Amino acid sequence: MKICVLNGSPKGSDSVTMQYVRFLELAFPGHTFIVEHVGQRITALEMDEEAFRKVMASISSADAILFATPVYYMLVPAQFKRFFELLFTKNAKSDFTGKYAAAITTSIHFFDQTATAYLHAVAEDLGMLWGGPFMAKMNDLTSEKHQEELLLFGADFFDQASRRPAVQRFYPPVNRTLYQYRPGGIPMPLDTAGKKAVILTDARPGSNLEKMVTRAASCFGTAALVIPLEDAEMKGGCLGCCRCAFENRCVYTDGFVNFWNTTVLGADIVIFAGYVKDRYLSADFKQVFDRSFFKGHVPSLAGRPVGFIIEGPFSQCETLREVLTSYVAVQGSTLAGFVSDEDENSTAIDARIDTLADRALRLAKSGYVAPGGFPSVAGKKVFRDELYAGMRAVFKADDAYYQQHGLYDFPTDHLGDRVRTTSLSLLLSIPQARKSTEQDMKKHMLEPLEQAIRTSPVLKRRQQEQKR
Repeated sequence: MKICVLNGSPKGSDSVTMQYVRFLELAFPGHTFIVEHVGQRITALEMDEEAFRKVMASISSADAILFATPVYYMLVPAQFKRFFELLFTKNAKSDFTGKYAAAITTSIHFFDQTATAYLHAVAEDLGMLWGGPFMAKMNDLTSEKHQEELLLFGADFFDQASRRPAVQRFYPPVNRTLYQYRPGGIPMPLDTAGKKAVILTDARPGSNLEKMVTRAASCFGTAALVIPLEDAEMKGGCLGCCRCAFENRCVYTDGFVNFWNTTVLGADIVIFAGYVKDRYLSADFKQVFDRSFFKGHVPSLAGRPVGFIIEGPFSQCETLREVLTSYVAVQGSTLAGFVSDEDENSTAIDARIDTLADRALRLAKSGYVAPGGFPSVAGKKVFRDELYAGMRAVFKADDAYYQQHGLYDFPTDHLGDRVRTTSLSLLLSIPQARKSTEQDMKKHMLEPLEQAIRTSPVLKRRQQEQKR
C-alpha cells in the first residue's frame, strides 16, 4: 500500500515524531511511505498553488493517511492547524474521502488526548475512516517494549486500511446555524476599581464577533483594551526549537514577547475572542498560544480571570471546550465564562456578555482562583515530574520557578507524612485494630475536617466581620 504521511511538525524531517514514522517505514518495507512536511512548508502551501496541488496529488494517490505531529498546547502546532484550514477553504475533501486515517503524536503525555481527538474529528469531517492513534511519549522509541507496541499499531492500521472494515463515526458533523447578532443599547460601564481588561481578537469588520467584542469592551468602559491579533507582531509560528528553555528568550526577534509580557500579562482580566474554524479557533489564535511557550511551563496567566467570546458552533465542538477550559485551569486562572453567538435572541447574548464582564471583574477584585480539578492537578504533576526527572537540565527558567514556588511537592518528600503512614500501616496489620478502624471508617474520615472547622481562624474572622 501507499501511505501518505502528513507531517505537522515545523521541524520537518528533524521532528521527533518522524523518527516513529521512520521506524514503521523500516519495519514494513512492503508499503510505500510518501512524506509531506506540511507543517514546515505551510507558508509555501499558502502562497504557491502548485505546491499545494502537489501535496494533494500525494494524498489522492495514497491508500491511507498517517498524521504525524508533536503536541503543542493541547493540540497540533499552528502550522498544521493552518493546513487543515486550507483543506476546507479549498474544498479538498474529495481527495480524502473513503481513506483510512491514523495518527502518531509525541509529547510528554500532556493533553495528547485532545490533540488526537481533534485529528479524529477533522479526519471524519474530511470523509475519512478513523484507524486509531498512537500517543507516544517523546523518548518511548528508545524502549524495546514501546517499539513492539509501535509495530502492533502499524500492523493494525495497515490491516484496517487493506480490509476496510466498517467504522462507526464518532464525531457528528458540525452544523452552523447563522444568526445575525444585533446588540442592544450600550450598557452602563462597570466600576472597574482600577482593574484593566484586554480583549484579544481576530474579529472581522461587521461580524457577529466584532459586535460581541464591542459590547464586552463597553462593559468595562475605558478600562478595556481591544487588541487585534495582528498587533501581536508575530513573524511566524513556534518552531519547537526549545531555545527559550534556558532564559525564556524566544529565538524570534519580532514583537511578540514584548506584546505578551506587557499587553497581555499587564492586564488583570484576559478575554480571547475568536471564530470556530474546523473545530478549534483560528490558526492565528493557535499561533498565539504556541508562541507563548517562550514562558516555558510557567503558568503565566496565573491569578487572572479568563473568558472567551466565540463566533460559530462552539457548543458542538466538545474538544475545543475541553482544551479551552483545561488551558485556563492549568494556567492557574479562573474561567470567567464562555459566550457564543449561537442564539437567535440578541438580547440573550447581550445579557451573557454583560454577565461575563461582570463576573470577570468580580473575580479580578476578589482574587479568587478556583481550586484545580483533574486537568489542573494532573497537568501540574506531569510538568513537575518531567521537569524534575530530566527536563530541568535544559528548562532552567522553569526549574528556578518551580523551586521558588515550591512546585516540586512530591509526597515522598514529607517526612512526617511518611512516618505517620508507615506507623498506621503497621498498626492496621493487627486484626483487632483493623476491625475497629473498619467499623469507624466514616468517623475517621470526618474527624480532621471537623477539627479544621472548630479551629479555623478564617471562619472565626468571617464570623467576627458579620457581627460588625
